[in-house]
Amino acid sequence: MQADAAARLFRALGDTTRQRLLVVLLQHELSVTELVRILGQPQSTISRHLKVLRDAGLVLDRREGTNILYEAAAPSRNGHDPTLRDRLQEWMDSQRLPEQMAQRLKAVLRESREQSESFFSSVAYRWDQLREEHFGASFHLEALTGLLPSDWTVADVGTGTGFLLPVLARTFRSVIAVEMVPEMLSMARSRPDLEDVDNISFRQGSLEKLPVQDESADLALAVLVLHHVESPPAALEELGRIVKPGGRLLIVEQAAHSLSEFHERMQDRWWGFEASELEEEVSEAGFEDVESKPLPARADRPASAAEAPGLFALSARRREPYVSSWSPELD
Repeated sequence: MQADAAARLFRALGDTTRQRLLVVLLQHELSVTELVRILGQPQSTISRHLKVLRDAGLVLDRREGTNILYEAAAPSRNGHDPTLRDRLQEWMDSQRLPEQMAQRLKAVLRESREQSESFFSSVAYRWDQLREEHFGASFHLEALTGLLPSDWTVADVGTGTGFLLPVLARTFRSVIAVEMVPEMLSMARSRPDLEDVDNISFRQGSLEKLPVQDESADLALAVLVLHHVESPPAALEELGRIVKPGGRLLIVEQAAHSLSEFHERMQDRWWGFEASELEEEVSEAGFEDVESKPLPARADRPASAAEAPGLFALSARRREPYVSSWSPELD
């Protein structure tokens, strides 16, 4: 069996064209059309030689769309004991192509690179629009949430119309959506993008008295909601109650402002918050590792839109219960 494999390898490399094909493919993955240009031979000839190399285990192919791409097989070394194929490929990799063929290889690679650069140059002004048309406006958010454990239970307090729920439901095992206003909660329940979702529990209640069990959430979200509640400190205490020890809290809030037109239009109770003051209140509610950072202003705000306050994000971790190391035996 080993003798047959060795014979196939030597037969495969017993032809100058196949040797040159392998030298090229050891450097780059290429299509048949590109290999035809580089070697200057008909497609039928190149395809026949590629089949011999593939049958000998020297070349692999894969389909990409309507193209079939070829590359040299990866080394099959076992520790420091190279196989015969590895030794032959290593020797072939040290061989030089004829100058004219090497120049054609450079030209093919240069044209491929320039074609890609030309495409991106032509669509640069509408690249963001193209990505959103094909992948939606929140694919990057969903990718980032994938960094978090999927078995978490997440509480979205003040969910409103459920803007975040589709992403949360796809990412986490269980989601608790809390909203005080019945009309808002009804809209969240009836979102078309939640039609077949069964891992969301919808609950009506206020932030100052959350309908959520103690220490049941791995993550609590309060996105643009604290400035609507009557008592932010009471809401923070409730968030501290429902988050598990070691669990996380994420708050997105308006920075303190004096924009009366915006304040009246949004019917806010509070004129935003000073991030440093909110950090202290979150710490007093039982959290640690409290950090906040400003969020960038919206760059595409319509000129006709009323001026809006800045936003900041605050993250924290629920403090672990204190466990004394004292023991009667130490006295």
